[in-house]
Amino acid sequence: MREVKNMKVKYVEDPELNKEVAEIVEELKKELISYFRPATIILTGSFGRGEASVIKEYGKLKFLSDCEIIIIPNWNIRRKKIEVFSKNFYEETGLKVDISGVILSFQLLLPFLVRSIKPTINNYELKYGSKVIYGKNFLKKIPHFKSEDIPLWEGIRLLLNRMIEGLEYFSIENPSREMVYWTDKIVLACQDALLLSLGIYHYSYKERNKIFCQLPRDRLGDFEEKYQKLLEFAKNATKRKLNSQFDVESPHDYWFDVMEICDEVFRYVTKKEMQIEFKDYIEFQRKYLSHPNLKNYSRLPFHNTFGQNLWSALRIFLVYREMLPKRLLPYLTISWAHAIYSAIPLVYFGLSRDGKVNKKYLCAARKVVSLFRKESLTCNESLECWKNITKQIINYWRRFCW
Repeated sequence: MREVKNMKVKYVEDPELNKEVAEIVEELKKELISYFRPATIILTGSFGRGEASVIKEYGKLKFLSDCEIIIIPNWNIRRKKIEVFSKNFYEETGLKVDISGVILSFQLLLPFLVRSIKPTINNYELKYGSKVIYGKNFLKKIPHFKSEDIPLWEGIRLLLNRMIEGLEYFSIENPSREMVYWTDKIVLACQDALLLSLGIYHYSYKERNKIFCQLPRDRLGDFEEKYQKLLEFAKNATKRKLNSQFDVESPHDYWFDVMEICDEVFRYVTKKEMQIEFKDYIEFQRKYLSHPNLKNYSRLPFHNTFGQNLWSALRIFLVYREMLPKRLLPYLTISWAHAIYSAIPLVYFGLSRDGKVNKKYLCAARKVVSLFRKESLTCNESLECWKNITKQIINYWRRFCW
């Protein structure tokens, strides 16, 4: 089996840090080969692009970016085995390793499914912004496509994903660098959604920001007035990302400043793509879930809710080795993934700058959670209640949203 030498590959901007990071990636590759015996190992995400966020604290590397790895084939690897490997490697090195590839293994190893690979953000970045560090280059099998082929729904999906990922690291009591890091990712998702609306996306953080900074304001239509503040935030977020410096004066204020911009961008792209306008996120949820084209907003190769739900059930079994909760069976005609997506803005925008919880938003989010679990969650205006429901939304988002 041919190995891909990666000691001179760029993973971070700083050349000195890159040497140390390369040694850890090399060790990771050797352990992956020994532990899983894969045909191919693909390095994706920020490590694949050479834009990982790594800092040095007290003489040791601290990784702010996860290392995203795709293993092919991956349909026979139990999730528990992956979790054990990732836990052990994190304890040894401090690097969180996110291993995936179940669905992609099916698509790339079964010729008739290769045609089902869609022009999504993930597939675009996988094709043009990833590195094969071991084995056969399966990336050649992914069809070529241009950035303008990526639908604007991908921008909406990106914003929803970044909202819920950011909430996992949000803290009123103990704001951290990780919180700033994920707030920056929400900023950059706002930038990227606007670029997708114009068909000019790029897989590199640096290049995307360069394009955004050079963008004529009149190309953004109704968003032109809000452009300057987002531009400033996006430039600073990109700089922090590339230089691995995640210090801001007030992480708390920064989070809520970004929330206001995210609200504007989200309204702009949903209006442009889905023709949805709304006064609040209760109305958004209703209009979103009743949208006539909702079943087409999917990365899956078929456009019906029943099939998409069955695919979710298969993915949960293959990835988590869990059976589908029986209580979901009567709801096969309701898109489980989109139900969860509809609840994400309710929790993200459900906490105000002064710490007040929007009870109406929270109760609407709880109704979505109640589809998936038998136990009833309380619904009140306490911060603890908001945290509990947010945690549940995160849990089901990981399982059902592809």
